[in-house]
Parts: sequence; structure tokens; C-alpha cells
Amino acid sequence: MKHLLGTAAIAAMLGASPALAQQDYYNTNPTPAERAQTEDLNARAAAAAQGGGQQAQSDADAARYDARKAQYDAQKADADARNAVYARDRAHYEADRDDYGHRWDAFFGHRDFRDLSGMNTADLVGRRVDARGGAFIGRVRAVDADRFGHVRRVSVSTGFGRRAWLDAADLRYDPATGTVHTYLRHSDVDAMARMRFPH
Repeated sequence: MKHLLGTAAIAAMLGASPALAQQDYYNTNPTPAERAQTEDLNARAAAAAQGGGQQAQSDADAARYDARKAQYDAQKADADARNAVYARDRAHYEADRDDYGHRWDAFFGHRDFRDLSGMNTADLVGRRVDARGGAFIGRVRAVDADRFGHVRRVSVSTGFGRRAWLDAADLRYDPATGTVHTYLRHSDVDAMARMRFPH
């Protein structure tokens, strides 16, 4: 009886083995429906990740744009302020010119002075420039002429790396001494050389 019971138990166990094997198969290998569901979940996760990446890129681009725009606005505000300072200084200079009224009679022998507009620009570069009263201002470093070659203004170095652009109408050339003269005072020319945008 014991032998039969043992045989029956073994047979029962062997008979159940295919069922256990089949159950283990489905536990470790998903069904087609489960695979489809998994693929759908993976696709949604990938789409969400890609959307998040695109949003992060968009946010980074917006931040870079905002930073560049802020830098541009700051530079423009600084340039506008500098231009305003130059415009104010230039207005003072023009007012001083009107006050002087081109009084070339302040120079002895002014009748011999020549207008710069018809002079050769190469002849002017390097010439000494004196203020009213004979004070040394500097030397001509550059000449600006129109398309016909007429001198419009000259750049005068005043020291310390500064230059002042003086209109040709404010200057005269003395052929006797080879010196360029201006009726402007030394302090006026120095103030012009300190302008932010003297060009």
C-alpha cells in the first residue's frame, strides 16, 4: 500500500509538471497583449522625455535671448548717454564760436593769415597749433577734407593721448611762421579734446 501510494504521488507530481512549466513560461514571458501594453507605455515615456527635453531647450534659448537683450539694452543706454554728453559739449563749443564772432583781429598781422580750406592736407599734418595769445596747443595729426579736397576740419593732439577736432573756419595758417592759429582759447580746445565722441 505504501508502495502504491508513493507511485501514485510521483505520478501526480509528474502529471502536474507540464502545468507548472506552462505557468512558469507565462510568468517569465509576457503575453502579446502585455507586450503591446509595455510598448505603449515605453512609447509614452519616450515621448514625454522628448517633450521635456524640447521644453528644457526652449527655456535655455529664452534665457540666452533675455541675457543678450539685457546686454544690448545696457550698451545702447550707455551709448545714448555718451552721445548726449557729446551733443551738450558740442553745443557749448558752437555757442563759444558765436560769442567770439571770428575776431581774427586778435592776432597781429592777421591779414597775412591764410584760410585752411584751400591748403594741401599733407602740408598741414605736423604743423604747430597755437591758441589766441600764442599759447601752444598741440600739433595737427589728421585732416578731414571733402570730396573736392577742401579742408573741413583738423585733428589736433593736445597731449595725454587726447585729440580735438577743430573746424577749418576756426583756424588760420601763418605762412611767415608755418604755424596754425586759432582764436579759441587753450582751455576751450582742451575741453573739446575731453569730449567722449570728438569725431
